[in-house]
Amino acid sequence: MKIFHFVLPCIMALLSTCSLAGSGFLIDNQQVSQVYICTQNKSQFKENISIKVKTGDEEIRIVPTVNYGYEPSVFLGDFIGNGLNQIFYWVNSGGSGAYSSSQVISLQNGKQITIYDSENFKNTAKAELRDNLVQIKYLNNNYYLDASFADLSENKNVYISDVNTVMPVYNGGLGKYQIMQFQKVYIDYTANNIGYLTSIIDLTLDGWNIVSVGTLSNFGY
Repeated sequence: MKIFHFVLPCIMALLSTCSLAGSGFLIDNQQVSQVYICTQNKSQFKENISIKVKTGDEEIRIVPTVNYGYEPSVFLGDFIGNGLNQIFYWVNSGGSGAYSSSQVISLQNGKQITIYDSENFKNTAKAELRDNLVQIKYLNNNYYLDASFADLSENKNVYISDVNTVMPVYNGGLGKYQIMQFQKVYIDYTANNIGYLTSIIDLTLDGWNIVSVGTLSNFGY
């Protein structure tokens, strides 16, 4: 049994396929690290996703919180303003909802710290329909979305999803990246999507903080 437990991880490692995703100064500003996305299958739906960071002869393996899905990718950028790169990881769930999961990971001095994880986000936003306008209450403020183009034939219950997707955005004033987080706003059923609640989030080694909130309509005019 001991031999089996030793051999199985070795076999799985041999079956893993890794592709270079980028390079940068992740550990310190003296050594360049190469970052790879590794999976154990070649279909569009990826399983057992891991991130390999190779710096000289040293290697760090990171297993994301959500290590399965479509189109896993990483983006390297300075999210905390320390002159180093952090890892922004993204993977798509697929399906009609097309939700994604994201993490931002710091490897400063070789110490792995997850400074943002969309899976840990606690949704506290509430919304209700008032005539043809959706009012969203979030962080002691009110935000609005036009619902006049939506299907209002059913119960007219308004829902705000957990994190739908996340993307990096560069703040030139701060000289670093922040992240923009999207939460889907829909009435009665997910396809009846009227827009998104958006949040700009600032990151530090100690965690993250929402610095700006807004809405994005799903209807063109």
